[in-house]
Amino acid sequence: MKITTTLLVLMLCLSLLSCEKVIDVKLNDAEKMYIIEGEINDTPGPYEVRVSRSANFNEPNGFIGESGAVVTLFDMTAKRNERLIETRPGIYVTSRMQGKRGHEYKLEVAAGGRLFSASSVMPNENVRLEKLYTQVSDFNDDDIYIVPVYTDPVGIGNYYRLRQYVNGKFIPGSVARSDEATDGNTMVRAMTYQIDEQNGRWRIKPGDRIRVEMQCVDKGVYDYFRTFENTTTANTSNPSNPLTNFSGGALGIFNACTVSFLEAVVESENY
Repeated sequence: MKITTTLLVLMLCLSLLSCEKVIDVKLNDAEKMYIIEGEINDTPGPYEVRVSRSANFNEPNGFIGESGAVVTLFDMTAKRNERLIETRPGIYVTSRMQGKRGHEYKLEVAAGGRLFSASSVMPNENVRLEKLYTQVSDFNDDDIYIVPVYTDPVGIGNYYRLRQYVNGKFIPGSVARSDEATDGNTMVRAMTYQIDEQNGRWRIKPGDRIRVEMQCVDKGVYDYFRTFENTTTANTSNPSNPLTNFSGGALGIFNACTVSFLEAVVESENY
């Protein structure tokens, strides 16, 4: 009798464990935030500002431009401004403004009854890339990384953003560096990343053409990319929350910077 009772109890427990309760999860749409990405540099324009909105959970993550915004770029040093022209949905471009080193710039975006603004100072320094080469990873002989070489000027307070390309294709993500611990040094450091060719993080091979873009940026722009670099992907429609320089509640960055580029071809003797 005790055995029968025990078996019945065990069977009952097993039947209860095997039942699955269907839970209706309702994903409420969060408030769509504006995302603004703008840049002015010391190369000839036009310069571009992209305005979009963040996507909800069940929406596609591609760029969906926000039309009808009023986008104005101010050169605060030269005391002039320009209203940008919308050339495609969410894409606004300049026609006259020319970026100059040492100038302070302000970007204002009026959209949806709200005003967003950000300021950025283009550095006077135009530190240039001196050399590119490649080296094999210490952990995997199949992984090759680009090593840019540049010399930081003496005096703490220089900030850099580096981007890399392989055969003309951008490798998603930025590298943000400062001279806080390396003031005045020649910098030789590989730009490593997790290889993921399905998401555009290509494996570098002999014969590939490599390219690095280096920007000299101000502290606010550096802080943005420093806090964003670990979560940057090929798609920025739903970024996390790095330290933006925009006021008014928008995500994104306005970047006034100097720019230099260097290209090379990967040869076997490079590494």
